[in-house]
Amino acid sequence: MPNHQGLKSRNLITLPLDIPDVEICSVTIHEHGDYIVTVESTQNSATCESCGAKITKSNGCGREIELRHLPILGHRLYLRLRPKRYACPTCHGKTTTQKSAWYDEKSPHTKAYDRCLMLQLVNSTVADVSRKEEVGSDAVEGALKRCLLVNVDWHQFTELAIIGIDEIAMRKGLFLSTENAPG
Repeated sequence: MPNHQGLKSRNLITLPLDIPDVEICSVTIHEHGDYIVTVESTQNSATCESCGAKITKSNGCGREIELRHLPILGHRLYLRLRPKRYACPTCHGKTTTQKSAWYDEKSPHTKAYDRCLMLQLVNSTVADVSRKEEVGSDAVEGALKRCLLVNVDWHQFTELAIIGIDEIAMRKGLFLSTENAPG
């Protein structure tokens, strides 16, 4: 079997991406050793952003995006794709870009990589994870915002038996807001 450089090798393994509804078009290795996997969606429809109808009339592809995904064998992995676009006949040809469940629009990472960053934050700081993963601290903080529920619905709680207050947060002047808390 030829490897990524076209040479025959017995040192190849196949790893699943665990991403639904995509087909791998190509795999290349960047000069820094990063893997670039070009994928294409196998879904043949989208939901119209205006009327909510299922649309199947193809209208080309959107701009190419590159998303950081889970590392493979110690190397960074990026997924490159051009999301499909569809024209809605109900909305007189208004176009909609296909959305996939495995990444958020305008996010530089897949949801799986965001979860990976969350695991690395256990007993670490944002700066630590930023250094280890070679991403900016803004990228780690963005993953935090996408993965964690920021607002608390106080109406879900009938009583609070114990509240732990972080001493460092108190020193910095950050306090738990209880203005909407029951009781």
